[in-house]
Amino acid sequence: MIRSITFIYGAKFFICVFTYKYVMRRVDTASSRKKLTITVDKETLNKAKEVAERKGIPISRMIENFLSFLARPYVYCFKCGIRFETNSSEICVRCNWLKCPRCGACGCGLSDETAKAIFEMRKVYEDLLGGKVKIEC
Repeated sequence: MIRSITFIYGAKFFICVFTYKYVMRRVDTASSRKKLTITVDKETLNKAKEVAERKGIPISRMIENFLSFLARPYVYCFKCGIRFETNSSEICVRCNWLKCPRCGACGCGLSDETAKAIFEMRKVYEDLLGGKVKIEC
């Protein structure tokens, strides 16, 4: 069993003890973290709390992860597997898909069936973001 103990030393540092390992992290007193108050549907919140509890993830981290993704959306290349941000990637002029910055993969060489599957999966991102994955400026 792993135990976690936190000691506070002033406002600058804290030490976490994890099974005889000491980890020191600097805590900035002028934290970049801000409090957020939101209003959501009661049933949605209750279901989210259940999922969060099962996964051991605080609701605040789930919301922060989503907001972080909203601010800097990313995808994984279906060919080489790297993660890249959609806002800084090029779009293929032939197929209109995002191009992987590492291997250059896009939708051009895919079968119709594979392209449709990937496109349908992309819709989930677009639903979550309330619009297209990449927005041209």
